[in-house]
Amino acid sequence: MAPSAETGIRRVIVQRALIEEMLGTMQKFGAQGWEVLVLWLGEIDCRQGVANVVTALVPKQNPVSNEDGVGYFVTGETLFHINRGLSETGLRLIAQVHSHPTEAFHSEADDRYAIVTADGGLSLVVPNFGNAPSDPEFWAVYRLSDKEWLELTEEQVRTLFVVRDT
Repeated sequence: MAPSAETGIRRVIVQRALIEEMLGTMQKFGAQGWEVLVLWLGEIDCRQGVANVVTALVPKQNPVSNEDGVGYFVTGETLFHINRGLSETGLRLIAQVHSHPTEAFHSEADDRYAIVTADGGLSLVVPNFGNAPSDPEFWAVYRLSDKEWLELTEEQVRTLFVVRDT
């Protein structure tokens, strides 16, 4: 997808209310035994290296739950509509966020089917189907670097994310 997070993002600002609403959505999907994908969309000030998340989009997706595990599938048509919407609104893809049933980590499927593909892009994994604190430092946070997802340390996450209460 063309409009995505850029390597130069040094700070991501997000409202706690947006995170809490997202966690509620994750818990609803989780009650069905499903993971869910949420996309953080917003504006990027490239000169300052600051991304401001303005909305969380839950794209149309097909939950997967079988003997191999749980996950979700987003069709090419849905990706096309997301990309067109980003182009029309001028918003940028700041991060992909999804839930896991228990531990938060970037699975092989997460690596292979990531929507964020630009170097420097962010992928956040929330544990326990969204039954987690609303601060990203309690999740698994990854940044794409040379086609490899690297997990950020707690300190890097605390420095990167600013969660605002108002």
